[in-house]
Amino acid sequence: MTEPADQRLDADQRRNHTLREQLGGRLDDEDRRDLAVLIRDEVPPEQIVRPAISLLHRDPPLTAKSFFYHRKAVFLTTISVAVILAVLAVHDGGSVLLRVDRPVARWISEHRTEGWTDFFNFFSHFGDNIVVFSAAALLALWTWPRCRYLAITLLLVAALRPPLEFVLKATIDRTRPIIDPLGEFHGPSHPSGHPMAAASLWGQFPAVVALHFRSRWMWWAAVFIAFGIGGMVAAARVYKGAHYLTDVTASFFWAALYLAAVQGFFDRFHGTANCQHPQHEVQTD
Repeated sequence: MTEPADQRLDADQRRNHTLREQLGGRLDDEDRRDLAVLIRDEVPPEQIVRPAISLLHRDPPLTAKSFFYHRKAVFLTTISVAVILAVLAVHDGGSVLLRVDRPVARWISEHRTEGWTDFFNFFSHFGDNIVVFSAAALLALWTWPRCRYLAITLLLVAALRPPLEFVLKATIDRTRPIIDPLGEFHGPSHPSGHPMAAASLWGQFPAVVALHFRSRWMWWAAVFIAFGIGGMVAAARVYKGAHYLTDVTASFFWAALYLAAVQGFFDRFHGTANCQHPQHEVQTD
């Protein structure tokens, strides 16, 4: 016998009320959308528990790992492009890449102004080691009380990036640009370390925002901020003549792979024991 529509509605309302109580009475519209599949599949409320952390913190809309995981061709292409750029930078002094790099460097040199120089000098500092290490320490301190694994990840991202950068630069050993550089820059040129440092650190910034705020628009704002900082640092290094365009391009491919590996570490060890999010409860299978 078919259940009357009003009785089905009452049953749904009771289940939603039970679900709200089960999840601590903190459901908002975004949570309802995220948990719609549970309601649709009629999962008994007693089997539903709050995830170890908020859905936005545990399952953000986008990460480097999830992006590559669902796009194997893009992942292989990213690896291929990074390796090809490295090989071309090594071969014959990077002569193939210089066909692109030299015209860009000359054009920039001819169009510099005092205002643009001050502007890009400012953004270049966002990739300095002292800034990256300090920001990582501050974000880790802010994050530690709520999620120790994320705090540790932030510190590891900052600490392990310089050795990776050193190995890549020493292996490729490309000469720095010589077209009117704004200063003296030492060491190999490929890949660019500043954009890689900025992208590696600020690529974790959305995860920090998700831990402290539940708003998706704030999470997306953090994503745009991260991309913006990385892009401005890269542009600044090319503007200053510290790196070629292909150097900073390669740094983003390496940073994306690095972030995917970091996300794998985070997902592997991230659990309930060291995540004291306000909505923390033990998660069951």
